[in-house]
Amino acid sequence: MFIHRATRALACATSLVVAIGLIGGTAAHAAADPVDSDSSTTAGRWHTAEERAQSGQERPAPSDPSSQSRLFSTAVAAPANDLLANATKVTSLPYQVSGQPYAGATLEAGEPATCRTTDPDWTEYFTHGERSTWYSYTSPVAQTLTFSGGVDGRGSMVIAYASASMSALTRISCTETGYRDVNHLQAKAGATYLFQVTDYLDGAVAANTASLRIEASAPISNLSPETATTVSVPSTVTGSTTKIDNNWYEPYVMQCDRGFVTMLGTRWYKYVATGTTGVRVDLRGSYYNADAAVWASDGSKPTTEIACPAQIEGDPSGPGPYDKSKAFVDFAVEPGKTYFIQVGGWGFAIGDYELKLTTYQLPLMTLTPTPKITGTAQVGSTLTANPGTWDEGTTLTYQWMRSGGAYISGATQPTYTVGAADVGTQLTVAVTGTKPGYSGARKTSAPTAVVTKGVLTSATPTISGTPTVGTAVTAVPGAWGPAPVTYTYQWLRSGSPISGATGASYTPVAADAGTALSVTVTGTKSGYTTKSATSATKTVAKGTLTGATPTISGTTKVGYTLTAKAGTWAPAPVTLSYQWLRNGVAISGATASTYKLTSTDKGKRITVRVTGIKAGYTTLAKTSAATALIG
Repeated sequence: MFIHRATRALACATSLVVAIGLIGGTAAHAAADPVDSDSSTTAGRWHTAEERAQSGQERPAPSDPSSQSRLFSTAVAAPANDLLANATKVTSLPYQVSGQPYAGATLEAGEPATCRTTDPDWTEYFTHGERSTWYSYTSPVAQTLTFSGGVDGRGSMVIAYASASMSALTRISCTETGYRDVNHLQAKAGATYLFQVTDYLDGAVAANTASLRIEASAPISNLSPETATTVSVPSTVTGSTTKIDNNWYEPYVMQCDRGFVTMLGTRWYKYVATGTTGVRVDLRGSYYNADAAVWASDGSKPTTEIACPAQIEGDPSGPGPYDKSKAFVDFAVEPGKTYFIQVGGWGFAIGDYELKLTTYQLPLMTLTPTPKITGTAQVGSTLTANPGTWDEGTTLTYQWMRSGGAYISGATQPTYTVGAADVGTQLTVAVTGTKPGYSGARKTSAPTAVVTKGVLTSATPTISGTPTVGTAVTAVPGAWGPAPVTYTYQWLRSGSPISGATGASYTPVAADAGTALSVTVTGTKSGYTTKSATSATKTVAKGTLTGATPTISGTTKVGYTLTAKAGTWAPAPVTLSYQWLRNGVAISGATASTYKLTSTDKGKRITVRVTGIKAGYTTLAKTSAATALIG
């Protein structure tokens, strides 16, 4: 072991419980095969969002704040491919180069140079490179790349990345002197990959040179559940994990009750059962420390791990020694169901394996009744699985399904509340019984009736406010359930819909004056029947005009013309009419906004009355103050 290892803090040394490479990430090899669904991830726990963020945190800060582009600069001229932007382009494979200039190599600011590996003693480290050179390769086809190399005479690494800008580089795979000298990555057609050669021993490099080797081979299949190879029972299948990406991974868990995870460095198979029996997945004839895990599925993807590697039983402290006699798992199958099988290495072993599938018959439990479902198959109702009486000591688990066996995510309790997605389907529940030393049994209930929509509860809506032309009123729907409920509105005039009046509030117009106003509220909720309710009616009153007191301008002498100033009236527009008065008596024909004084007016006082008229509103009249005596 290199001296630099001894100076690093042990990370998680006491927490490792190896279970043939079980990891907590998702889709561990989703980008390894051209048909895999998730192109954002590649092999290993590194390539989740969490690990990409962590990769950024691992980058060392510049030791010289004045250096804006490089770290650890020396007086020696940097190699031509020192910078990522100047990466040497590899145009064909196999590629092998040695004796390449390395003295004077640097790290750019923000450049990652970290390989996370696991030692044979199960302890984990981050190893940080201190200078580097770069190579790039664009894969013309889907293929497996095998790479190695390093800095001559020094502890070093070769780190592979998916091509990206410096700040977005995502590590795929890496090698490290003395720990993992050769590694692999699954290249996609047309994708570009970067290879970083870096060393990690402190001190300037005087005259060291670097090497890099990249070879290609046919792409590896069945690296993910989506591309699992279909197998039959009985059968024997051979394969290898020697060229699958081998990286650090976590967690080393021993439980068989966690959610769906994937194993790093494993191959996937699937089996559709043709009868009720036990199946043995046997790897004892393999040429390396191979083991397996088995998953139940919804027909297309793994859902629940149902058979754990025997190596982990009763060993909570660590992986312990590999026992080839335990390299098999047994599980009970149900006709027509699909099961997924992972084949991987115990600890960090890789190599060729022989997968033998056979049937067997364990002792059967005596009492394995078919469950029954009680309750109404209607959205919002709660169904209950009645498992019946099983053998004493049997542990029961539940899985609710719809549409002939599609698993309902998270529906693993004895009760299930029917949801909107169930409408039009039939529901079943599978009860699985397990008992040590006996063949497990799984019984599925008869289907329910076709699930119908739920029924909303409603209230009679009310109208808030006094309906008056020109004044808004609001519909109050009341309490509907189960919440949340979406409401729509339709206002009615004498029982007929008012065009365009579909908001929660409504301002009556002139046509509404004297009519009966009501509102219909319609409640909708996914999975429930639509329901409507109409409020009681309220008679719409006429609106009230507002108007200013008019004023009179002009000379108050016979022969001169007076003018009426009506002021502001609302709501506009308002139709105004005029009537001039002499000593309070209407002057015949004086109905314009102006009036010319005559001899009859001499010695009298003149006023003007302005009357406002608007449809749907009460008429309003305002009279001005009287003038002085007309001279």
